[in-house]
Amino acid sequence: MRKWISSLTVAAAMSLAAIASAAAADAPTRTVHAADLDLAKPSDVETLYGRVRAAATEVCQAEMDRNYRNTRVHTTMRWRQRCVQDAVEATVREVGNPALAALHTQAPRIAADF
Repeated sequence: MRKWISSLTVAAAMSLAAIASAAAADAPTRTVHAADLDLAKPSDVETLYGRVRAAATEVCQAEMDRNYRNTRVHTTMRWRQRCVQDAVEATVREVGNPALAALHTQAPRIAADF
């Protein structure tokens, strides 16, 4: 099976009003490398999913930090969880790998009552 992706950029979902006005070019990003993975192997799909979640967590934490520096207003951990969830979901859709999508569907979700 051919490699589906060589690198991927995860960008934070911008859902806070204070952050929403920031230029998209300023949004933190991380590149997730997958060229070393064979996405036909379940273990490699799990590795990619772990990398995507880690990158999303870093990006969302950076966005929280940036928001605090700019506004001196703390964002909630619930916002961070939602940001990570949204970034991972967007990345899984972008990759378009059925095995990655299935793994993501099985992953635990945070409460939907935002």
